[in-house]
Amino acid sequence: MTDTDTSAAELRGLLGFARGLGLDEATVREIYGAVGREAMVTGASDDDRIAEVRKRMLAAVRGP
Repeated sequence: MTDTDTSAAELRGLLGFARGLGLDEATVREIYGAVGREAMVTGASDDDRIAEVRKRMLAAVRGP
């Protein structure tokens, strides 16, 4: 599986999670991209990266 395939599969799963939360796709893509850039810098594992995306998605639902 290529990085592109992995990213697409991850994003599909996250979009399903987002639908359940009532988040729109644009918000999810923004969060996913930001966390991905941060993970590249810090060297975070895939599991940690996806956990952080989900955490931020939950925070986005709760608001400031």
